[in-house]
Amino acid sequence: CCSSLVVCLMLISMLNATFILVAILRYDTVKREVPFSRFWTTRCEDDWRFALRAFALGVPLFMVVLAQIGWVSFWRKMDGPEWIYASSCISVISVFTVVIYLTHIERKWKDWLLFGNTS
Repeated sequence: CCSSLVVCLMLISMLNATFILVAILRYDTVKREVPFSRFWTTRCEDDWRFALRAFALGVPLFMVVLAQIGWVSFWRKMDGPEWIYASSCISVISVFTVVIYLTHIERKWKDWLLFGNTS
């Protein structure tokens, strides 16, 4: 369930970003019947915010899936406790990455990118 949710979120994010890029490339820079700021506000901004939210939710979920893959892949495949150590290492790295992402990267950039404020 979690892995399919990751794929869906990342696909939504990628498709929206691609369509926004196409819309920007089709914007007529010569005639400029509509100013770009108005074009962005009416055609692109809501989809861009939706894509960013999908991506921001997909990153931690991807790390959860990565942590699960370690346990599924190594489940009793080795003699002794080595499979537990290998799976635990993958899980610890995944949790560490999610903590860094949530406490630094997303916290620093998400509000500024979505709402334009610097607080």
